[in-house]
Amino acid sequence: MIQPSRSERIFQAFNFLFLGLFTLALLLPVLYVLRRSLDVGAFGETSLSLIPREPSLFYYKAVLQDRGVYQPFLNSLILTVVGTLLSIALESMAAYSLSKRDLPGNRLFIYMMVVTMMFSGGLVPSYLLIKGLGLIDKFPWVLILPSCIGAWNIFLIRNYYWSIPASLNESARIDGAQEFTIFSRIVLPLSIPVIAAIALFTGVGYWNTFFSAIIYINTPSKFTFAVKLREILALQMEMQNQFERLAVGQELLLQNLNMEGLYSAMIVISMLPIILVYPYLQKHFAKGIMVGSIKG
Repeated sequence: MIQPSRSERIFQAFNFLFLGLFTLALLLPVLYVLRRSLDVGAFGETSLSLIPREPSLFYYKAVLQDRGVYQPFLNSLILTVVGTLLSIALESMAAYSLSKRDLPGNRLFIYMMVVTMMFSGGLVPSYLLIKGLGLIDKFPWVLILPSCIGAWNIFLIRNYYWSIPASLNESARIDGAQEFTIFSRIVLPLSIPVIAAIALFTGVGYWNTFFSAIIYINTPSKFTFAVKLREILALQMEMQNQFERLAVGQELLLQNLNMEGLYSAMIVISMLPIILVYPYLQKHFAKGIMVGSIKG
């Protein structure tokens, strides 16, 4: 076994130290928000401790008893599931077409996609286009169709397709398989790593949809969970009244309650779907991104 040199050991130590500090910097804010959501005794406290002083699920009960939270949560769930599935279907098929080097107009299509990555028409033309198509306030399509295809995602998936041996496709053609059969039965099952990685990115984007919902949605019952979170941040007085109803007979508890704890609980709840899904996609994540970005 070859022993690493002194310079390699120094590099590995520095690498571990840097990545450890970077991970800690990302993790600390999340743990702090979690602690604030569980601590009813943190009012006016400036401590950065990650251990709740007075643990309680009060803030979560306050959020869950607000019936106005359920519909936005369901809207975001529908938007994320439908949008992600549609995006993956369209992007994977487009990438399969562009992976054919002998496809007529292949380079032209690629150049056009590169232009869309570099330039955008802007907010006003986009709004006029959506309005002209009659999609204003049409949930969830107004939030899905304008962004369901990403040029960068198509390039990643196409490069991954190039890593699949061409002999597999040729053998299928000799057996009489058509292009769609080759794509669905051979190429797509072998592309699970990159599909899972793209699905994770896409799903997070749809789940966090905020600005598009504000611009294109007019009916409050069609708002996403991110919009509801912003609404709760704005309606502090109304939520304070809800605190008082929930804490009747608990004067000491009511004195310590604060809106920051409620915000933190909402943020934690908004992260739960992604946290629950990520472990199932994580095993494909690194492989999909690395192979999809360097092959070709």
